[in-house]
Amino acid sequence: MKQSKFTGAIALTFTQALVLFLGFIIHPLIGRLLGVGEYGIFGLVLSFQTIFGIILTFGVPSAVSKFVAQSNEHAQSILRQALKIQISIGLCIALLVVALSPIFSTILNDRSLTKYFIFIAGVIFLQGLYPVFVQFLSGMHQFNKQAVLTCTYAIAKLLGAISLIFIFGLYGALAGFAVGGIVAAILGWYWTRNIGGNIAYKMQLKSFLSFAGTYAVILVGLQILMSQDLFMVKSILKDDTLAGYYNSAVNLSRISYILLQGLAFILLPSVAALTRPGQSHDEAVAFIRTALRYLIALIVPSVVLAASTSKELIILFYGLKYQQAAPVLTILMVGLGALSFYLLLTNIVAGAGKPKVALYITGLMISMSATLGYFLIPRFGLQGAAWQTTIAALIGLAALAIYTFRTFQIPYPIKSIIHILIATSIMVLPTYYWKASSLMLPVQYVLLVGIYIAVLWMLGEVQEKDKALLYTLKKFRT
Repeated sequence: MKQSKFTGAIALTFTQALVLFLGFIIHPLIGRLLGVGEYGIFGLVLSFQTIFGIILTFGVPSAVSKFVAQSNEHAQSILRQALKIQISIGLCIALLVVALSPIFSTILNDRSLTKYFIFIAGVIFLQGLYPVFVQFLSGMHQFNKQAVLTCTYAIAKLLGAISLIFIFGLYGALAGFAVGGIVAAILGWYWTRNIGGNIAYKMQLKSFLSFAGTYAVILVGLQILMSQDLFMVKSILKDDTLAGYYNSAVNLSRISYILLQGLAFILLPSVAALTRPGQSHDEAVAFIRTALRYLIALIVPSVVLAASTSKELIILFYGLKYQQAAPVLTILMVGLGALSFYLLLTNIVAGAGKPKVALYITGLMISMSATLGYFLIPRFGLQGAAWQTTIAALIGLAALAIYTFRTFQIPYPIKSIIHILIATSIMVLPTYYWKASSLMLPVQYVLLVGIYIAVLWMLGEVQEKDKALLYTLKKFRT
C-alpha cells in the first residue's frame, strides 16, 4: 500500500530526528574520550568519507527513486540493474580513495592522516548497497519501511561503533559505519525482494547514469561546501585543536540539514511522478507550494532558536572545554539552515528533470566559499571560516529560490513568511532573558516551540488543511 506524501514526510522527518540523535551520541562521546585534537582528526577523516560516500548514497539510489516512481511495473528489473551498477561504482570509488589518500594528506599538511583515509575506502564500499534499497522504497512510496530501514542503519552503526571504539579507538568509530551498512543492506534486500512489478525492462543506461551522475555531483558539491571550511581551517591555521573546536560547531550546525533529509527523500520521487507527461501541472504546483510553506515554517524557527542558544548547545553536547566554538556555531546555524533549504529546492528541480541548474549554482557556491575562506580565515580565524560558508549558502539559496518560484510559476508566500518571522521573533525573545542551563535546554525548547505554534495559530497561519493533515496523521495506518 502506497503511503501519503505528507504522512511519509512526517515519518521520515521523525526518522531523521532519531538518526540525528543517535549520531550526536557517538560524536560527543568521541570528542570527550579522544580530546579536542584527535576529535579534529576524526572530523577531517569523516568529512573525507562523507564526500565520497555521497556518490554511493545519493547517485544511483536517487536515480532508482526517480525511475521507479515513474515506472512501478518495472521496479524489480530497475532494482537489479541498479545494484550491479552500484557495486561497480563502489569498487571504483574505493580504489580512488586509496589513490587520493596521500595527496589529500599532503594538502592538509599532515601525512599521518593517510592511514585513516585508506581505511575508510573499505568502509565506503561496505556502506554502498543499503542506500539503493532505501531509495527503492521511496520510489515505491513505502515511506514507513524506508524510515525503519534508515533507523536500522543508524542503530547498527551506533552499536557497532560503541562496541569497537573501546578496542580499536578511532578505527573502531569509523568501522561502525560499515557495520550499519551491512546490517541495513541485508534487511533492505529481504524487504524489497517482492515489492513492485517484475516485468522485464532494459533501462536507458545513458539517461539513468546522466541523472544519477548529475545529482550525485550536486550532493558531493554540497558536502564539499560543508567540509571546505574545516579543511581550510586545518590547512591554513595548522592547528588540530582549532580544527576540533570548529568540528564541534560544524557537527551541531548540521542539525537542520540532516533532519530535513527526510523531506528531501519525499520531494524528489513525488515531483518526478507529478511532472511526468500527462500529469496535472496545477497538482504539481500545489504540492510544491504546500511543501515550501512547511519547509519555511520548519527551517526558520529551528535555525534562529539554535543560533540564539549556541553556547548552551555546545556545552550540552561537548562540555565546557568546547565552549569557544559557540560564536562559530551561531554563524554556521544560519549557513547550514540556508543549505537545508537549498537541498530541498535541489530535490524539487531535480525531480522535475532539471538538475543541471542546481549543479551550476552549487559549483558557483564552492568557488565563492573557497575565495572567501582564503581572505577571511587568516584575518578572522574560525569565525571567518564560518562566514565563508554562510555567505556562499545564502547567495546560492537566493539564486535557486528565484529560479524555482519562476519556473513553476509559484506565487511568493509573502504572507506566510511574515507570519513565520513574527512567530519566530516572539518565540526566541525569552532566550535573551531566560538563560537556561544545558540540562534545562530541552525543556526550554519545548516551551518555546509551543509559543511559536500558538502565535502562528493566532495569526491564522494554521489553516484548515493543516488541521486536516494532523487529523490524517492520527488516523493513518500503514
